[in-house]
Amino acid sequence: MSEEQRTDMAPSSSQALRGNSLRLCGGLLAVALVSVAWGGEPIHVGSRLEPFVDDCLIDGMSKVQLVLHKPIPRNVAIDCNAPWEGNTSAYFTIFKDGDICRMYYRGNHFDEEAGKPTPEKVCYAESRDGVRFTKPSLGIVEYEGSTDNNIILSQNAHCFAPFKDENPNCAPDARYKALSRAKGGLQAYKSSDGLHWALIQEEPVITEGAFDSQNLAFWDAVRGRYVDFHRDLRQGFRDIKTCTSDDFIHWTKPQWLEYTGAPREHLYTNAITPYYRAPHVFFGFPKRFVPGPNPAKHAYAGVSDGVFMTSRDGKTFKRWGEALVRPGPQIERWVNRNNMTAWGIVETKSDIPGTPNELSIYSSESYYRGPSARLRRYTIRIDGFVSVQASRGGGEFFTRPLAFDPPKTEGQVTTAPGPVSVVSSRVLIGKQSLEFREPASLIIPGTQNLGEQATLAVHVRGVPKGHRRLFSAYNGGETKPKELYFDVGAGNWAIRWAYDGRAVNVASEKVEGWPAKGDPDAVHHLAATWDNGVVTLYFDGKEVAKGGATGRGSLELALGDLRFGEDYPPASMTNEPFLGTADDILAVRRVLSADEIAKMAREGAAAALGEAEKGALYTMEKRDGTILIDELAQDGQQNALMPSSPGVGDLMLFMNCSTSAAGSIRCELQDETGSPIPGYTLDESDEILGDGIRQAMSWQGGSELKQFSGKPIRLRFVMVDADLYSIQFASPGNDE
Repeated sequence: MSEEQRTDMAPSSSQALRGNSLRLCGGLLAVALVSVAWGGEPIHVGSRLEPFVDDCLIDGMSKVQLVLHKPIPRNVAIDCNAPWEGNTSAYFTIFKDGDICRMYYRGNHFDEEAGKPTPEKVCYAESRDGVRFTKPSLGIVEYEGSTDNNIILSQNAHCFAPFKDENPNCAPDARYKALSRAKGGLQAYKSSDGLHWALIQEEPVITEGAFDSQNLAFWDAVRGRYVDFHRDLRQGFRDIKTCTSDDFIHWTKPQWLEYTGAPREHLYTNAITPYYRAPHVFFGFPKRFVPGPNPAKHAYAGVSDGVFMTSRDGKTFKRWGEALVRPGPQIERWVNRNNMTAWGIVETKSDIPGTPNELSIYSSESYYRGPSARLRRYTIRIDGFVSVQASRGGGEFFTRPLAFDPPKTEGQVTTAPGPVSVVSSRVLIGKQSLEFREPASLIIPGTQNLGEQATLAVHVRGVPKGHRRLFSAYNGGETKPKELYFDVGAGNWAIRWAYDGRAVNVASEKVEGWPAKGDPDAVHHLAATWDNGVVTLYFDGKEVAKGGATGRGSLELALGDLRFGEDYPPASMTNEPFLGTADDILAVRRVLSADEIAKMAREGAAAALGEAEKGALYTMEKRDGTILIDELAQDGQQNALMPSSPGVGDLMLFMNCSTSAAGSIRCELQDETGSPIPGYTLDESDEILGDGIRQAMSWQGGSELKQFSGKPIRLRFVMVDADLYSIQFASPGNDE
């Protein structure tokens, strides 16, 4: 599989939003035309996570750009200060193995006065958290008469680079493998436990190269083969070659890597690895060596930094010109062979409680300078090396046509049931009711303008103590013009109504302390009527409050249709969520009488309503998959999507994204010709506001996309002061 990757990240002013270049991506030759018509095959993304580290999926940009993000320096993960280590300890390898993180590195010291190094050893350390590493006493190799050390090898130790072999056909005694420099090339090693190593054969397995570097190999699970990346010299520059093998012994002829649009530079190491969340994409962290400069006035001139590159075929890489890790303010990092990024990425806990895990990478410092080299940990958000970024002024981008898989069913390990479902046991009214297990919301179509007379009502049970939103067209703070909420459990108020800044409330003692007190199994009915500005509130069929003033006109909602269960963004889904069981959710365009409301409370909405009602009624008795069907037959049979949250929908679009307080992300679904798909247009997209690794996109509260599986669709993202790091079409319990 081969590909080309563009380096012109954004179209010029003379280009249309969709570019006009020839590209290879995912093994498919595709031509992006200036028009919206697409002449190639869609990119099949399946259910895999797709990081935006290149423009492979992108068909056009306007006022957004791909941005490289810099990791944050943290603690020293290990100090190579043991007598058998020293200031030229280097070529670190780190990987997660079950509950521990394993670290391998060269122990070595350069005596500047004597002008010579000490003998090289392969050393081992480990960590439970990936933050700080300890050096166990292994008793394997003797050093100065004692085996009380962490040395595992003392021969061919210059650049020993191990990995855990995930090949399903791997022999038990070779579960761990490694390459290391020896006379004539790279030798292959094996181990059953990662500590005790033996040569697979005496003869080098790769011989074409200049191997004074961290030369590495791993099992490529996506393509089913071993892949090697090693040093060679190319027209006077240190550079990288690659070859492949089926058995780790017989390797193909090495080929040079290519870097589209990048200048020729000395790449001292490569640290290339499959990205663990998207193994079809390789991430590389070469140490870039710049000969000549010598700000530290060291005996050996030159400076180094860490750069970042990615590839989808292992041969052609997009390499960023700016550094990922700069030397920074420490003078010892400006000595020539510092800032070498270790081979390996580890997911670690954040220092901030309640925030997602981060990624840790590790960079060397104090090489040559002082008594010992150190390895410093750096952190960045998950998937966070590159994003599509929009400024405060906003921008947008389009994807090429994408095709994704239907939701998995057989053998799928899912999380607990979604936050909302229709249940047939312990119902409130009729044969089925709607149960809210977790925060969610339901959009009631056609309710943005309810007219001069309206009634809202619902049966509920099991509502926990706390502030719970019933009906809402409100997004936080004081109610602005034409915003509405109808809720329960707000402090001393059992029931509240507010519209256009006017409120009518019911004290807790008037309804016997509900919902803070009372029988959690008791069914209660709540209703509110609007009569040209006069509001009447009912509890269990009885009037409990009245207020307002006549002449206020129609009940028009500035934000859109009514929601049941939670507010509009920027309020979060967990702001003041309704929890419990609901039934007979009603929004009707007339004022029901006190007798009708009392009958509704006793017998249900169907018993109290006439045949020609205008509005919406959801009894949960009729369903179409995940769709609730309006029971008012004379009112157009409006459908309502089930509530949207990361636990709803068999197949959803998840995003790793971040916005400012003033930012947002919206997404439009288009067919392959670029035409918006009804129900999934930009105007119908719910805004994403916040910061999360796995946020679900929704449209008017609905997130189900399984009806599009296998069909080519485009995504149009409109962003304001936001970063989008990755996307994934997946089931709620499938986080690949």
